[in-house]
Amino acid sequence: MNTAKLTPEEVHLRACQALVSLFRDQVESNIECVHSRIFNYVLHPEQRYVHCAHSEAVKEGVKTHPEHVVPCALMIRECFSFIKEGKYSDDEIAGFLQKHWKIVTITKEEAKRLDSELGLKSTMPEGWHLDSEDTFARFKQANIKIIKSSS
Repeated sequence: MNTAKLTPEEVHLRACQALVSLFRDQVESNIECVHSRIFNYVLHPEQRYVHCAHSEAVKEGVKTHPEHVVPCALMIRECFSFIKEGKYSDDEIAGFLQKHWKIVTITKEEAKRLDSELGLKSTMPEGWHLDSEDTFARFKQANIKIIKSSS
């Protein structure tokens, strides 16, 4: 029996592969009903594996909020769409999830600006898709400067 521990990146990729498999089963069963909180359950504690940065405004004493860089509901919708289109393999879709499934710490005020003022709670800027390059496009549109964690 192999007792080697998986790296956080390997655990993350396996979680992405499991999600794509679940999404494919749902599409093929004509169900397509997945709550966005599934990300929290498939990879727990999620922050351990996908936390990657914080905003420049995060300082001691400021109320903060963990924010998915790409909204989970959007990632689910895009995965369903890609599966239906047959545009990408399951491994490619899992790779997109692994690339974009990240959490950053932002301030409560920044979260309010993203969600309410800019209407980006469950969407990305127009024209963005899961196969896009810019993971942080939503924060750029909101003028939220992100400082990536050193790891």
